[in-house]
Amino acid sequence: MSELNQNRAFKEAVCIDAMRVFDSCSSQDCLEALELTFDTTSQTTINGAQYIKCKCIEITGCSFVIDPVPFNRGFYTVDVTYNFRAEIEAYSSVSEPPVIVYGTCTASKRVILFGSDGSTQRFMSNSTALPALPAPTTGCAACCDNGTLPVAGVSIAPPMCLDADLTITGEGETQTGTVTVTVGIFAIIQLMRPVPILIPAYDYGVPEADCPTESDTPCELFAKIQFPTSEFFPQGLDTEQSQCGCQTNTKS
Repeated sequence: MSELNQNRAFKEAVCIDAMRVFDSCSSQDCLEALELTFDTTSQTTINGAQYIKCKCIEITGCSFVIDPVPFNRGFYTVDVTYNFRAEIEAYSSVSEPPVIVYGTCTASKRVILFGSDGSTQRFMSNSTALPALPAPTTGCAACCDNGTLPVAGVSIAPPMCLDADLTITGEGETQTGTVTVTVGIFAIIQLMRPVPILIPAYDYGVPEADCPTESDTPCELFAKIQFPTSEFFPQGLDTEQSQCGCQTNTKS
């Protein structure tokens, strides 16, 4: 319990609507030989390249398909599809600087998680109903057999481009280059449902600090910044380094 709550008296128990995680799993996947797709201009560059390097790779989107597991009530298969965007350095010769091109690819993973049961539809004034299982379009079952699905979520660490290969087929004008990458990702996949939860309430979260108004000159503000000593000295392997964005990913 924080020091702020320790100094305040318990007021009441309140009910909040929250997403409860019913099941989750951690995933460490090495996705091999993912073939990149390029636009026409970039593909022409790849076709004329002698060798390539994967500078970095990032995840631009993620989609889910959730289906109940037959004869295992409350369990669901979760198919997660990752959308990748890779930054590739294409070298036409050893003496020439590389041309930067971007390629995309997808990869899927299936897990089975417990998501509990849900036989009611949920509507809210400012949103539509939660995704529901496909139901028959005619008969009584069309009204009665329509259970809601749990909600899937995934948290992903910055992906790593472990390897990149260039394969050339054909000769002359028919020469075509194919780029494949090997990607390593760490992820946590969850199944959740909205549930009412009773929690203790102490008070409304009113900020106690004032918002400062800066009136200093640019030089006075600059003088308050601590000198970045660590930026001038290389870090050792045992030093934690933050990863932020595509540029920090490792490459092979």
